[in-house]
Amino acid sequence: MKTVERYRLSEGLVVGRKPLPSGDLILSFVGPEGASQAVARKALRPTGRSGRLSLFHHLRFQVYQKPGNDLPTLTQAELVGRLEGLEAPGRFPYACFLAELAFRVASPEVAERVWPLLVSGLRGIAKHENAQAALVWAGWRVIKAAGLAPRLVGQGLCLRDGDRAEAGGVYLGPEGMEALAGILRLPGGEAIALLQQAPLDRLLKALLAHVRYTVGELGSARLLSAIQ
Repeated sequence: MKTVERYRLSEGLVVGRKPLPSGDLILSFVGPEGASQAVARKALRPTGRSGRLSLFHHLRFQVYQKPGNDLPTLTQAELVGRLEGLEAPGRFPYACFLAELAFRVASPEVAERVWPLLVSGLRGIAKHENAQAALVWAGWRVIKAAGLAPRLVGQGLCLRDGDRAEAGGVYLGPEGMEALAGILRLPGGEAIALLQQAPLDRLLKALLAHVRYTVGELGSARLLSAIQ
């Protein structure tokens, strides 16, 4: 009979927090091994540890999987570091979208590629003078790392349902198509430099549409409408 490993050590960024009436907290993580969730018991009580479990904190943690429970219980949490600056109103929506996207696509098979892009992208959103450019770069690169990149073969200037198209979908234009190809192909620094002259609004609109098509609607997408 196979032995079930009830205690497990992991690390990752806190990318989601859902408070429960009981004072418990459901946490969502993305780490090098993939996306996961756990319940932090009584974390929201005055004597709890909710501060350590804030969004975008990097933790090493232990969970216990009780037989019959859907979610494991967080038993230990060590703060490794925190990403500063993401709470700013002009940056927080971008950070939430990237974090939710990474959580949705970070299966164990692709997590090793998604994890560094998530961290790098969030740092860029926190520090780059243009947080939108950082999200556009990181969002498309996460999509590529997950094996969901669009097919850019052809002459069309629109992106529709994952393909380059002559009409329909999101119009990118020649500059947008060139920039998107560069994002997906060039190293990070070169791609970010390319975005300085690129139509960011169109690239972001195309990213949102492509995510809806390949991944599904993200709840955090509505936050972006407030800052666009």
